[in-house]
Amino acid sequence: MPEADNAKLTLPTIVDAAIDVADSDGLGGLSMRRIADVLGVGAMSLYRHVADKDALLQEMSEEIGRRFPYPVDQAGPWTWRERVQIAVDVDWQLYRRHPWVVLAYSSPRHSFGEESLVCLDWLAAGFTDLGVDVERSIEMALTVWSFVHGVALVMVSDALLRPDNPSAPPDGLAELARGNTDPALPHLSGLATSPDAARLLDPRNRLDAGIEFLCAGFEAAAQGSRRAG
Repeated sequence: MPEADNAKLTLPTIVDAAIDVADSDGLGGLSMRRIADVLGVGAMSLYRHVADKDALLQEMSEEIGRRFPYPVDQAGPWTWRERVQIAVDVDWQLYRRHPWVVLAYSSPRHSFGEESLVCLDWLAAGFTDLGVDVERSIEMALTVWSFVHGVALVMVSDALLRPDNPSAPPDGLAELARGNTDPALPHLSGLATSPDAARLLDPRNRLDAGIEFLCAGFEAAAQGSRRAG
């Protein structure tokens, strides 16, 4: 490659290309060779800017955090519930737009970079309104993150595991919700006559319901701690 073209190759350029590859091909299709082909450069030239694929994935995770920030620089005051809702909305949008991040964030190496820690600090600070200490507030924030991440994993798993045919076959719960009862499942078979059964099949509905349960639990736990103290 001409020296002039080499000079145009930067870490941000490599990271942007890597994110595009991961968006289209998943992490399984991400390789230094693939990124180099997209950029029209030799694979070895990438190593002048990033040590290896794992380091690149760290850079990608940091960049995604910058693209989906929490409003840490905006004036509040935010209630703790408002912070939770903002975090849920931002993270859900992130996972829907970039499904591979669900897998990347499964590793602490990639989920607790500088951008993520800034967001965690902002979210955890809100829980101090409940009268809990620093450790408990961070624990609550991490619980929110873990729940959103878990529901997102269910949402994107078919696309990650079966990219060629992600929607088939339907799962067992969907079959029950559609009216296919099973004598071995007397309680679950009640979904067949439930007018709201379809909402159980919507990951976002399950996410919102679960967050409400968590928030009620946070309040109850905080009240219990104050009474015990």
